[in-house]
Amino acid sequence: MALLIRESEVRALLTIDDAIAAVREVLTAQGQGTLSEQPRRRVVGEEAVLSGMFANHPARHLIGGKVYVASKTGGVRFLVTIWDERSAKLLALIEGDALGQIRTGAISAVATDLMARKDATHLGMIGAGHQAETQFAAIARVRPLERAVVYARRRDRLEEFCRRMAERTGVDVVPADDPRDCVVGQDIVVAITGAKETVVFGKDLSPGQHINAAGSNRAHDREVDDEAVLRASVVAVDSRATAEIEAGDVIPLLERGRLHLADLPELGEIQTGRRPGRQNDQDITLFLSQGIAALDVAAGAVLLEKARAAGVGQEVEFLS
Repeated sequence: MALLIRESEVRALLTIDDAIAAVREVLTAQGQGTLSEQPRRRVVGEEAVLSGMFANHPARHLIGGKVYVASKTGGVRFLVTIWDERSAKLLALIEGDALGQIRTGAISAVATDLMARKDATHLGMIGAGHQAETQFAAIARVRPLERAVVYARRRDRLEEFCRRMAERTGVDVVPADDPRDCVVGQDIVVAITGAKETVVFGKDLSPGQHINAAGSNRAHDREVDDEAVLRASVVAVDSRATAEIEAGDVIPLLERGRLHLADLPELGEIQTGRRPGRQNDQDITLFLSQGIAALDVAAGAVLLEKARAAGVGQEVEFLS
C-alpha cells in the first residue's frame, strides 16, 4: 500500500538536516552520471498552470516526481509521488509544499558548503517570503553565521522575519533599507524573490563572495545581471537541462554566445570532484537554483522512512 503523508506530517518529521543529507546523496548520483531527470514542463490553462517534473534516485531504486497546479484564484497545490523501480509499486503520495520549501533551502546549503569560503560568517538575503526561512536556516547549518542583513519590500514582513530567524538560529539578524546592503560586503548572498527584475548587480560584488540565486525558474525572469554572472569564476546549476530552458539569469548570455551550457557545472559534479568549484578565497562563485525533481524524490524518500518508523501517515489501497 502507498503511504499518504500530509503537510502537517511533513513539517513535523522532515528536518533541515534530513533534507541536506538527502540532497547530498542524490547529488552524488548526478556527479556519477547515473541520475536521470526530466525538467519541468508546464501546461497553461485559462485559469491555472499545471507543472510536472520527474527523476530517479539510483541509490535507493526509486523513481518519482512532483506535479502541481497554480491557480489564479485557488493558490498552489503540490503532490510528490514515489515509486519502487523494481516492483513498480506506488510507495508514497506526499503533499509537497513544505517538502519543496525544505529541499530548496537544503540545496542552497549544500551549494554554500561546496562553494562559499570556509570562513564565511556574514549573510545577505534579499527576500523574506515563503522560501526565505528555510534558505536562512539551512545555510546556518553549514556556516557559522554571525550576522545577517535581510531586505524585503514589506517592512512589517521583514521585521517579523528578522525577529523569527534570530530566535531560531541565534544569529544577529537586522533589516536592511536597500537590497544593495544585502550584497555589498557580505560573504554569502541569497536572492530568494519573486522579482521580475534584477536584484543582484555585478558592480556591487567583491572578491570572495558566494551568491545563491534561488527565486527564479522562468526564462524571462532573473535575479542576477550579466555582469554578476560574468564576474563569477564558477557558475553552477542544479541541472544543465533545466538551466537551458528556465535560468533567465544566464539564458541571454547563452543566446549571445557569451556563455556556453558546458561552462555551467552541475552541483553534483562539483560535489564528486568531476568539475572544480572555488579555487581560492578571491573567487566569486554563483549557484543558480531552478529546482529539480531529484531533490523532491530524495527528500521524500527520507521522509517516507521516518514516517513508517513513526507510524505516521495514512495507508491507502491505490495502485498497489
